[in-house]
Amino acid sequence: MADEHNELTRALGRIEGKLDMIVASQASQNERLDAMDERLRHVEQQAARVGAISGGIVAIGTALAVEMVRRAIG
Repeated sequence: MADEHNELTRALGRIEGKLDMIVASQASQNERLDAMDERLRHVEQQAARVGAISGGIVAIGTALAVEMVRRAIG
């Protein structure tokens, strides 16, 4: 009976140890995901700025080209 109790205690200890490893691993993964999310947010903000600026430049260029064509025709 005592041997059976010791085996159960060891098995529970192994399970607890494995659960502790899983929790630690999950915390590490959460930190990595948070860091990747922060980098991605920065990249998306830069892309939005560049898109807005380039869109404005293209719009101005198109307006100038249309006006030059109108003056050349008219």
